[in-house]
Amino acid sequence: MDNKAVRNRRALKFVWSGAILAAVLAVFLLPYLWIVSSGFKKQTEIFRDMSPVSWRTFFPFGAVMDNFVQLFTEKGVGTALMNSLLVAAIEVAGALVVCTLAAYALTRIRFRGRGLVFALILATFMLPVEAMVVPMYRVVSGLGLQDTLWAVALPGVASVFGLFLLRQSFEQIPVELDEAARIDGAGHLRIFFSVIMPNVKTSLATLVLIKFLFSWNAFLWPLVAIQTQKNQVIQVAIAHSAAPDYLPNWGLTFAGAAVATLPLLLLFLILQRYFVRGLATTGMK
Repeated sequence: MDNKAVRNRRALKFVWSGAILAAVLAVFLLPYLWIVSSGFKKQTEIFRDMSPVSWRTFFPFGAVMDNFVQLFTEKGVGTALMNSLLVAAIEVAGALVVCTLAAYALTRIRFRGRGLVFALILATFMLPVEAMVVPMYRVVSGLGLQDTLWAVALPGVASVFGLFLLRQSFEQIPVELDEAARIDGAGHLRIFFSVIMPNVKTSLATLVLIKFLFSWNAFLWPLVAIQTQKNQVIQVAIAHSAAPDYLPNWGLTFAGAAVATLPLLLLFLILQRYFVRGLATTGMK
């Protein structure tokens, strides 16, 4: 095969790869562009630009800030954002502590029934949130935490997914490192902080991102646990602000969705390489 034919095949492969990548990008990016652009439009403009689909559907020509101003001045979205950040911070910090210690115990401390304990914990991951709402509400009510941010955050501290992720990462670390540390006189705490934790930074960053995502997007449990508007989280606040007595205000809905996704996008951009690397290596020995 001559050089010209090779170059033609490479060029054709490059074109096809670019076309597939552009199609995938359009599938994921265009809906988000529609959401953001609709947040800068009035209600009538949103319906006008929906059909037929054109550039006006995805770009806010003559953009106005009325929806965003109303969200922060009248609907209390600013307070809801701070509440969601606080809840997510508590859940992430608590999950890091609980999951790392539990993963260490299940991988480094030998005791009878260790595999059964992990299997039972993992089985709870299959329970839907709807089935646990009533028991969780009775627990937080009994603790006197109803209608507080602690009621929203504390149930999310025990993360089954986080335990699974970190357990798989801990198992990849050779046990010989622990034995070498014990020869030098290290105990469990020294091994945990000096040997294990420095080698699972990628998995920790992955857990931070995923746990923040789960906490930030939670809707049902915050809706049940919180009754006052000042303690509402961002997802519930957007749902309440965009649902008046008669017709939904789609401009406020899209503006709220755009605002709510910004922290997630920023965190993902910061932790992207750790997230991809952590998921790629999870479960590999």
